Amino acid sequence: MKYKINKKTNKKTITFLLMLFLLLIACCQDVSVQATTKKGVRNVSAKTTETSSFYKNKQKIYLDSSWKYADHAKITSGYAVMYTAKKNRKDIVIAVNAGHGTKGGSSVKTLCHPDGSPKLTGGTTQAGAIQAVAVSDGMTFRDGTAERDVTLRMGKILKKKLLAEGYDVLMVRNGKDVQLDNVARTVICNNVADCHIALHWDSDGLRYDKGAFAISVPKGLKKKKPVSSYWEQHEALGAALVKGLRSNGVKISGTGATAIDLTQTSYSTIPSVDMELGNQCSDHSDRKLEVLADGLVQGVNKYVKKHIKIAPLRDYKKNGGSK
Repeated sequence: MKYKINKKTNKKTITFLLMLFLLLIACCQDVSVQATTKKGVRNVSAKTTETSSFYKNKQKIYLDSSWKYADHAKITSGYAVMYTAKKNRKDIVIAVNAGHGTKGGSSVKTLCHPDGSPKLTGGTTQAGAIQAVAVSDGMTFRDGTAERDVTLRMGKILKKKLLAEGYDVLMVRNGKDVQLDNVARTVICNNVADCHIALHWDSDGLRYDKGAFAISVPKGLKKKKPVSSYWEQHEALGAALVKGLRSNGVKISGTGATAIDLTQTSYSTIPSVDMELGNQCSDHSDRKLEVLADGLVQGVNKYVKKHIKIAPLRDYKKNGGSK
């Protein structure tokens, strides 16, 4: 039997088959990317882009100028350090930001908000200001110890306990000084971590230890971008951490939350909170810091259980980890 070939029809058929072939290639690539970039499924509260699988133990993480809001940072030459868990790795990155500790940070200023609007509440920078101190020097405890030294000790203790729980830890400040301002620190966390916990002690002038609290989001800030999309996550993380501290016997100040307009909150696109673990009268011995760290880990576990779902990583080498 002979077939009469129609050239016009034949061209359409070839075009159709070519388009189908290209579509199949695109679909295969998409499946391959999804398979290699995730070992589980996160809910809407968590990041769904790069995970700790991409980073090696003790890898230095610098600010990428292409990241959103990176152009708002002024002090950017430093780096954070990634630490990966050795056992029961969850593929969840907790950013630990030991407050202060940037030489020259108090002489540089950055925008309070990405849109250039004025600060809503007072603090280190007064309400109404357009720019805030890039990184303040921090307060001094009544015994003469600098807050920046205590936050670093606290961060290292917390890091050790989080790693033991299977979390990977992004140490935003890994030593006495890091040349990253508050915007740069926040932007790195946004792009590398699943949640961001800053560690501080309050400078309130009181003569007694009032207890720990989380800094919540002021009402007016909840309407601004990017805060409008994330403030509920910020407050959920803060509430979980306060609950963990309280469960571990830590004194809590008032309701456990105080609304303050912070640079960190204003630029965060992941769950993020500033934890004030006491004030200038607080005990900051290693024993006390251990108690605080245990409470914070309890809080992280509570938050993760409710808001982040992902399967543990068991093949460390395959996923960029280190045994």
